[in-house]
Amino acid sequence: MGEASVCAFVLTRDRKGLLAECLRGLLAQTQPVARVVVLDNASSDGTRQLLEGEGLLEEPRLRYVRSEVNTGGSGGFRAGVELCLKEGTEWIWLMDDDAEPAPDALERLLAAPVAEDPDTAVLCTAVVHPDGRVDGQHRCSFGRFVLPLKPEAYVTGNYADVDCASFVGFCIRADVARAIGPVKAEFFLGYDDAEWSLRARRHGRLRLVPESRIVHKIVIGGGEQTRRAQVANRLLKQHYSSSPWRGFWKDLYRLRNFMWLKHQHQDTGRLAFAGLTATYCLKALLYDPQPLRRMPWLVRYALKGRRGDFRALTPEAWARRTG
Repeated sequence: MGEASVCAFVLTRDRKGLLAECLRGLLAQTQPVARVVVLDNASSDGTRQLLEGEGLLEEPRLRYVRSEVNTGGSGGFRAGVELCLKEGTEWIWLMDDDAEPAPDALERLLAAPVAEDPDTAVLCTAVVHPDGRVDGQHRCSFGRFVLPLKPEAYVTGNYADVDCASFVGFCIRADVARAIGPVKAEFFLGYDDAEWSLRARRHGRLRLVPESRIVHKIVIGGGEQTRRAQVANRLLKQHYSSSPWRGFWKDLYRLRNFMWLKHQHQDTGRLAFAGLTATYCLKALLYDPQPLRRMPWLVRYALKGRRGDFRALTPEAWARRTG
């Protein structure tokens, strides 16, 4: 198993400095990756020029591909998986540009006993914050809500089952990726990884390998905490940060996609749907600045998800609307 071939994929957009750090981390793995594929999702910050300037494009294992249209996270990962499948490797290791694997992350991932189990479809690297704390938002169970795994899942040697995982350090068997079909591009952003994970579970188990670590540098949410949020986080033992209003469109996409996911995979009835929507509104009251401004948008996009309506304001249209 130690000689298994791996194609790493990195999706990037307008974060050239973080991308360079991610790529250096991948190219310095103690167990070398066979190939690194980078998809530049219509960056406008001089990504290619930076990679050229630092000599990264001269690395023979690295392939740089640019899209002239921003297809979002889901469209980017859809295209990335297709590119990696053409490389003919046994595993595909996915991540965003704001992730950086520890030098031995791949070696530890493939050395885990579960990597040799034919029933394993996906190996999940443990995601940590830059200070080393586990970032629980990336490895989850799927019930009424998507909830982080319990802390004991991260004890070395546990290899806990995962229901759904983010694409940060998500290592899938190439034959499973081929069998389950492409990432759902209509999602644009949010829960595309969870939906793909649930499909992967039909072909095997998703296993967390806690001794393999990848640093995720940008926190989900990412805004400043209101006083209400600080109190709620202390009481609920969470670390949630609300998105700023200019980035609220991301929350709306995630809500829409989550409601679609629930309706398709758990056949959520009307009463349960109403309860879930109310929960999102309560979360806005607890955490978000100007919650009454946000709640009508939350209801609207929850209904879109239930109806399978993927029409939405583009990020550019949202920026114009919010000034």
